[in-house]
Amino acid sequence: MGGEIQPDRLATVTRRVWDRLEGAGFRGSDPYDGLNSRLLAPLLVRSRLLRLAVIQAVKRSPVDLRPALRIPPGLNPKGLALVLQGAAAWPGLGDTADAQAWLGDALIGLASRPDGSPALPERRPRPGAAAEVACGRLALPAALGWGYDFPWQSKAFLQPAFFPTVVATSFALDGLELSGSPAYPAVAAAAGAFVADHLHRHEDDTGLCFSYSPGDRTRVFNASLFGARILAQTAAHAPERADEWRELAGRAVDWVMARQAQDGSWIYGEADHWQWIDNLHTGFNLETIERIAGLLRTDRWDDRLREGLAYYRSRLFLEDGTPRYYATSLYPLDPHSFAQGALTFLRLKRFDPSGPAFAAAILDRAVAELWDERRGGFRFQKHRYYAQPIIHMRWSQAWLFRALCAHLADSDGKAP
Repeated sequence: MGGEIQPDRLATVTRRVWDRLEGAGFRGSDPYDGLNSRLLAPLLVRSRLLRLAVIQAVKRSPVDLRPALRIPPGLNPKGLALVLQGAAAWPGLGDTADAQAWLGDALIGLASRPDGSPALPERRPRPGAAAEVACGRLALPAALGWGYDFPWQSKAFLQPAFFPTVVATSFALDGLELSGSPAYPAVAAAAGAFVADHLHRHEDDTGLCFSYSPGDRTRVFNASLFGARILAQTAAHAPERADEWRELAGRAVDWVMARQAQDGSWIYGEADHWQWIDNLHTGFNLETIERIAGLLRTDRWDDRLREGLAYYRSRLFLEDGTPRYYATSLYPLDPHSFAQGALTFLRLKRFDPSGPAFAAAILDRAVAELWDERRGGFRFQKHRYYAQPIIHMRWSQAWLFRALCAHLADSDGKAP
């Protein structure tokens, strides 16, 4: 397992990532930001196929097409949330209080109502927003969430920029909670209402499944679990609905558990075109269910979690900690898979005492495979025969920064 990179090297890499993020004002590119092209904007409204093609071309190109397509660096709420979580988790970065306050205020300023309109009069980073919310000078809507700073076309639906999704909302909520934002209680209640009152639900005799956003009816396992976690996490901030929200959270986990295969694996979702097993979303499922179990104070999913973790480690990682992208293939080596792998083994260490050491091995491999020493960042995917050297703010930098900070905090005995 790993072992080539010393702990002080991981700390040095983490500080360099922080310096680069802070120096860029926490702005940057994203693999899926192709529809933010100012050059192609007049054409993109006309064709779903063109939107899909542009997203994939920008994502997959080994040469950065963003300058030519006039795609500006974005301020991605999920990326901000991951950076905020990392800075709050590891004191070894030094004094980051001002940066954390700015990140928290920016998240509040970029929040959306369930219909996608701005939660506040203007959608922008708003210095002092958390304090204004906490003292009652700034009122939040009854329900709010977060999306991405770019439109995104899937096979099933088009998400406008900033349209709220349960996944982005869960990360923003975590960032505000972990950093101790004074606005967190009010935001938590509004995020819980977003899930309980504005997401679609599929219900059957095995439980229920939340949609990805108010604009679709998809059944994606990890997305529904994020909705369940939000409800379990925020129930204490909505006392009049606490029992309801906790019950919904438990039923949502039951629904996903009913679809876990005998070997401990999950496919991505219920649609015919989602029948794959991948590293990233398996890690999401395991970490999120473990968090929900802790919030609900239940052990009823422990046996299946243990089986899922055993499958995850044996089938979705090499012995040295390198993550396989799919159960059927190693490539591409992806920064998000490295990051989520480390976070999952840290979170589920009660099932595997060697988990923290394996998390360190995973991060060692991330540095060995993807770190660009000259530029101070993690490159996007490495394929079998070529690499994509673009350093993305959210997918590469923010994710691995979050995982590195979690590992370093755990190693220092200061994990939150």
